[in-house]
Amino acid sequence: MVESVVDVVVDMVPLLMGPLIAWAGWDTLRRPDEVPHVASGGPPWTRRCWSVGFVLLGVTVTALGGFGLAGREEVWPVGLVRLIAVGLVVLSMGAAAVSRARKRRTPAGEPGVGAG
Repeated sequence: MVESVVDVVVDMVPLLMGPLIAWAGWDTLRRPDEVPHVASGGPPWTRRCWSVGFVLLGVTVTALGGFGLAGREEVWPVGLVRLIAVGLVVLSMGAAAVSRARKRRTPAGEPGVGAG
């Protein structure tokens, strides 16, 4: 089956970007203090979920490019893992945003939520 150059380039982008996404997640998993602002400010589990989600997302994006270059449909477990990874990333960003908002609204002299 002959593919056009555009199809090959479209399949190469995820194949090359996936390892970079996974590396970014792995790097922040090893150094949780260097997580980007969107995932920081919350409890430690938000940083871990963001990192693990990014590692899984990078691996599945790489697989997506590989399946595309092979001319095959992606198997359903890869899509399911990608969906779970996106859920982890979005959940951790949302929880970190809520935590940052609560910290901003709590006056300096008053105890925070759960103190007492």
